Amino acid sequence: MAKQEVAGLEFLSTGTEELDRILGGGIPAYSVTLLVGEPGSGKTILAFQMMFDLARRGKKCLYFITLSEPAVKLIRYMQQFTFFDVSLLDDKVILADLGSAVRTLGAEKALEEAVSRVEQESPDIVVIDSFKAIRDLLGGPGGGRRAIYDLVVHMASWGVTTILVGEYTPDEVTTGPEFAIVDGIVRLGTARRELTAEREMEVLKMRGTAYVMGKHFFTISDHGFAFYPRVRAPSVDGAFMLMRIPERIRTGLPALDEILHGGLLASTTTQIEGPPGTGKTLLGMTFLLEGAKHGEKSVMFTLEETPDQLRYIASTFGWDLAALEEQGLFSIIYTSPVELSTDRYLNDLRDEIARMGAKRVFLDSLSSLALGIPSERRFRELVYAISKHVGALGATLMFSIQTSQLLGTVQLSGLGTSAMTDQVIVLRYLEVEGRLERTISVLKARATPHDTSLRQFTISSDGLKVGEGFKNMQGVLSGLPTIKRNKD
Repeated sequence: MAKQEVAGLEFLSTGTEELDRILGGGIPAYSVTLLVGEPGSGKTILAFQMMFDLARRGKKCLYFITLSEPAVKLIRYMQQFTFFDVSLLDDKVILADLGSAVRTLGAEKALEEAVSRVEQESPDIVVIDSFKAIRDLLGGPGGGRRAIYDLVVHMASWGVTTILVGEYTPDEVTTGPEFAIVDGIVRLGTARRELTAEREMEVLKMRGTAYVMGKHFFTISDHGFAFYPRVRAPSVDGAFMLMRIPERIRTGLPALDEILHGGLLASTTTQIEGPPGTGKTLLGMTFLLEGAKHGEKSVMFTLEETPDQLRYIASTFGWDLAALEEQGLFSIIYTSPVELSTDRYLNDLRDEIARMGAKRVFLDSLSSLALGIPSERRFRELVYAISKHVGALGATLMFSIQTSQLLGTVQLSGLGTSAMTDQVIVLRYLEVEGRLERTISVLKARATPHDTSLRQFTISSDGLKVGEGFKNMQGVLSGLPTIKRNKD
């Protein structure tokens, strides 16, 4: 529906669910909103995308062109987007030229002509692009404020929702009189990230709505805008409701389930950590395959091996991932950490889990994830949010993380994620009589008893196996154990 009502305030949907959520429900009906940003930020594309979506819902839209691109040029560019529908032009989407009036009559007369055209067409939505071109010709603050106020009053009296598009800089947003008069301000921009850049948006003002503050991110494709709200945890009620179910989730390794007194608690998060080659990825895949074996859908988010590499690795153990994928029981999602966008990654991950109805999730690995995130704080925020969102969706999460310690005293990863997890499984090496042996132990299991002993952990063509402890050795935790000698 084009309109939504929240606590008595009527909203117009932007046509993008994520943007509506950021705005607190959409654009308030009969309001005046400034859509601002520097050249190239996508203002005109977003205005057209919203207009065509509203036009499909039966709304009449009037788009005024001032001193920006001519109508023919605008149409030529907009036709490349899938939201553009030529059949709506001149009926539900009307393009009107104000440029000649601005040039010959001046800014104030041009605004009067715009008001007259609104009275004639009786539209639901009015867009003026670029309003900044008119504003620059209105003179000093006093005259500009009066003309803008008159425009706002006229639009409100005709029951019109108005969007004013302008190439304003961040400094101008704090000084122009129009920013105090309008009901909403949405800023589009670009943030530099070393050699890359991300498109971002921020709601600076939106009267009467509980909009989400802070910077959010978006991309532009041939489908138009796609928004990714900033990283946030889900509502507390939804997340904790799932934790009340005392269900146990089998890991795929009976001896590990025994260590955990029956398996992992459902909807919890488990961290698998260890140095290279200890079997972190294989343990996570074993966990997913155990679910698939019993008809549970599983998804693996990988930032290291590609899907083809993982299918090959699995085949060496007799695991046919392709067959499970065809049955809809297994999904592999690869993302390059070099091109990672933090907020988009969380949204895509959450959407894939919800789309598939996955009950088991494995993220491999946090070490690679950290490469694509500009700060340690943002990394920890993302890991925390992923953990809570996956649990709120009713899925059980495992993720891997690499440690640098090969032998000797155990050290945690150093990325500060263990406090955010419910279980920590540690894989490590021991040197036994001149050869390396793998071990497994449960360092932490929140709200459930567990065995704390180190067990043998082997990898063969038959898969993974958790064996016995090291009963006849001492100094095992040092990584360099010695055989106990009986005293004569």
